[in-house]
Amino acid sequence: MTKTVDLASLERALTAEIAAAADLAALERVRIATLGRKGHVSELMATLGTLPGEARKAFGQAVNGLKSRIGDGLEARKVELERAALTARLATERADVTLPVRAGPLQDGRIHPVSQVFDEVVEIFADMGFAVAEGPDIETDDYNFTKLNIPGRHQCRRHGAAHAHEPGADPHHAGPATAHPHHRARPRLSPGQRRHPHADVSPD
Repeated sequence: MTKTVDLASLERALTAEIAAAADLAALERVRIATLGRKGHVSELMATLGTLPGEARKAFGQAVNGLKSRIGDGLEARKVELERAALTARLATERADVTLPVRAGPLQDGRIHPVSQVFDEVVEIFADMGFAVAEGPDIETDDYNFTKLNIPGRHQCRRHGAAHAHEPGADPHHAGPATAHPHHRARPRLSPGQRRHPHADVSPD
């Protein structure tokens, strides 16, 4: 009976110490003092050998129950402290997006990876003797289709029927740039933009 009373008193004291731990370091000290090799629970387990058979079994079960409940309490308190530490950190490290960019490498910006690959491809073809053909942003029907031998019933004309046959229209492919007379001297690479109704993902 004395052992049972001692365990109950010890559990209340340890539970109070766990609740009083103000940070993770303090909680770790409580854990070591409780469940460590020389902790309270370990010392109780060491006394089992001095007890008779039936008493040893009952006391062992009681100590194991205490160990399990204290372990659960320590884990729950750890989660609470970690959450509180994260909340405090986020409050102090919150970025003010209205501030200007700090002086340094980020202030100068960077070339977009797609643009970088685009430029590298153009450079490779230029080294192979290709001329870079660049066309206007607004193209005529003649350069959009006719000079590229695209027949009147071709589906690309139908897709662009809404605006491609107007006097000035967006180029539907990179080809129109190569059809201009000043781009006919040697093999041509036309890295221009392509505009097509299918590229518009906005709802109707």
